[in-house]
Amino acid sequence: MVSQRLSSVTDSVIRDTTARSIARGAINLGQGLSRTPPPPALLDALAHRAAGANQSYGPARGEPALRREISRKFLTYNGIEYDPEHEVVVTIGATGAYSAALLALLDPGSEVLLIEPFYSYHRDLARAHGLQVATVPLDPFTDRLTEGMLRAAVSRDTRAVVVCTPSNPSGHRLTRAELEAVAAVAEQYDLLILSDEIYEYIYFDAAPHLSPAALAPEVRARTVTISGLSKTYGVPGWRLGYAAAPGPLAAGLGKAADLLTVCAPTPLQEVAVAALRLPSGYYESMRADLRRRKDVVAAAFTALGLRPNSPVGAYYLLVDCTEMGVATGWDAAEVLLSDYGLATIPGDAFHDRAPLRPYVRACFGIDDSDVRALTAFAEEVPRSPSYSASSPSR
Repeated sequence: MVSQRLSSVTDSVIRDTTARSIARGAINLGQGLSRTPPPPALLDALAHRAAGANQSYGPARGEPALRREISRKFLTYNGIEYDPEHEVVVTIGATGAYSAALLALLDPGSEVLLIEPFYSYHRDLARAHGLQVATVPLDPFTDRLTEGMLRAAVSRDTRAVVVCTPSNPSGHRLTRAELEAVAAVAEQYDLLILSDEIYEYIYFDAAPHLSPAALAPEVRARTVTISGLSKTYGVPGWRLGYAAAPGPLAAGLGKAADLLTVCAPTPLQEVAVAALRLPSGYYESMRADLRRRKDVVAAAFTALGLRPNSPVGAYYLLVDCTEMGVATGWDAAEVLLSDYGLATIPGDAFHDRAPLRPYVRACFGIDDSDVRALTAFAEEVPRSPSYSASSPSR
């Protein structure tokens, strides 16, 4: 019998979409798989270092060399000083860091506040840990976060607020004003801030990445900053993430990470040091390449008469499907898959309440074969599609 904690957690829509995409022979724009290749220098490091690396268990908090490199990265990139010995924890993916934070810092029955639309694992993992979930509902196409919105969602049980910047699914980068609103409400109600910054290097405007913990010392004192290697370096299968927090919080994170998974993959931690030492040119090239792929995916949906948003971060488009005449994102995703061979995620999967409009999420971290297929698709699709089974598919 499934535990009561998991009874409210549904199977992953994202994983199901991938399975259906494979069965259908569709272009998979659903799961954020990061199918762009890793940098060659990182694969070279893997080939040269993995065989001679430690193949046994490593320290629960992570290999010292990697923790030092993460600390250096936080200082030079995020502008936050963390002690590598006492304030940095290496985990199995950013999801593992988030799970460890929930286990270490929040008691069952406490409430976690999510900004809607949210990454579904943020909600489902919270529930799996016996936590309550409340949301701040936003229309991702028009709304911006305010103190008033946050205060309206806080209850006497709220203990933490989760932010994701750049956002999965919307690609929105929280502005300084929005982050200051989060900080003000967290200060007023004594809330933890769990900041998922896995897409911190993936952005398309001029402003540098801004972490909540960089705002002020008092914000850093209540913030757990989470990131990892999966998205930036195209290695989601390596499952390497990390978290940084003030010493007392990090001590709990380390204990929880040990209980949950013992340690992150030890040989890959040694290779990860090479990833964090890549030159700035790598990140500029990666962003330029993703921008090109974003434009290709957007053009395919525009050819269908739909309206993709213009994300400034992460690697997802939100596509407004109102013109399809459908009631929900579920309906839109079904039509796009069955009639056009495009696998997407219903926007409803990122909300607890129904979104204000039907939309889907489409990942543009795709490989070159899908870029070519989508380019051909945009050229062949009728200018006024009828959204019927007679429409062209892959």
